[in-house]
Amino acid sequence: MPDSGITDLIWLRLSFGMAGFIFELVLLILHAVLGYGEKDKNKKFQILIVIVAIGNVISILDNLFRVSGAFNTPDIFKTVLKIVSLLFNVYLTYYVYSYLRTFIKDKKAVPKACDVINYVIVFLSTAFALALVIVAVIQLSSGAQGEMVPNYARIIIGYVVELYFLIFSMIMVIRFRKQFGKRAFFTAMGAYAVIIAAIGFQFIQTKGILLNYFGAAIGSYIFYIGAEIPDYKNLKKSLEVVQTLAEAIDAKDRYTNGHSSRVAAYSKEIARRAGYSDKAQQDLYMMGLLHDVGKIGVPDAVINKPGKLTPEEFEEMKKHPVIGAKILETLTEMPYLKSGARWHHERYDGNGYPDGLKGDEIPVEARIIAVADAYDAMTSNRRYRARLEQDQVREQFELYSGTQFDPNFAKIMLKMIKEDKNYEMRELTGSSD
Repeated sequence: MPDSGITDLIWLRLSFGMAGFIFELVLLILHAVLGYGEKDKNKKFQILIVIVAIGNVISILDNLFRVSGAFNTPDIFKTVLKIVSLLFNVYLTYYVYSYLRTFIKDKKAVPKACDVINYVIVFLSTAFALALVIVAVIQLSSGAQGEMVPNYARIIIGYVVELYFLIFSMIMVIRFRKQFGKRAFFTAMGAYAVIIAAIGFQFIQTKGILLNYFGAAIGSYIFYIGAEIPDYKNLKKSLEVVQTLAEAIDAKDRYTNGHSSRVAAYSKEIARRAGYSDKAQQDLYMMGLLHDVGKIGVPDAVINKPGKLTPEEFEEMKKHPVIGAKILETLTEMPYLKSGARWHHERYDGNGYPDGLKGDEIPVEARIIAVADAYDAMTSNRRYRARLEQDQVREQFELYSGTQFDPNFAKIMLKMIKEDKNYEMRELTGSSD
């Protein structure tokens, strides 16, 4: 039976709920003021904040109306509130997983079956909660009194499912930690520590759901300050250096002026349409800017030869991916840049260079840049031919999808070409915004 009034324990839990709610309000303000900008804000992160904020409100009401006996609240309302509160734990932990999933650049890294299973678990949890509400209504209509939510239901929804999602996503983060970057990885671990500690504390001490949301509020705050707020000064400085270097590369080859910035912009757009995170899009942009950096090590006589290259000269030109990777691997702050430089001339069927990689062996960033690079090559005037007409470009992507190009990214490029009614995309000016 609940206490007749608001006890010290309930006041403690209410204070945790209010603190968590205030954390989320502050976070929403910070996200609006200091985020990446309206176009690039991560929608899943915004949903995570909203879920935690709503969860805190529901938990506050749960403690006021269900746990406390200070209000003459109908039993059905208290039962529904309890079930909804438990269900929000499922949604919260699922969205922690879903948000972190966006950091993984290669969409095939996590098997699709895992996503399907997780969707099914969320669906079944929701259906189970609805069934509990229906059963409670029937029991209350029959004159039953007391707690209408069985202990096994509280354990399944409130602990088993949420711990499953937390452990699953934590394993995912640890397994793919190289794709997160040090700051994102350690802040994710910090958030997990806070949330899991809160769950453990509530299970042992308070035996309520309120502390979950307080822990989740702090956890999402850690996510934000560690993974979402960019270091604008360093980012701007890095981008300026990269753009200057890209301009120097293009200046070396008088036939390809602006090539690097266009490839960067096409790569970013392909990544956006493929559903990649804002950070992944920015990384692709910088990789695109520097994909040809190795041409610095190729003789000017080869680069600017007016006609077709001889076999010997072509072999010299084919060295630029390896040269570029060696240059970029010295940039310890941005180690990912070398991926696009080394492998953008690999082919999906394994007949590319320098390493003859095939299919998913080729880093996903290089597969995207390969499509962007080929589009710009076909739509630009080169020393050995004039630019192709749009129908010819479309035919090339249709013909070589699955052999030269990753079929998924070739399909995206074909859609971009279809939308480009006036053949204006070829004149695109790169932008990191």
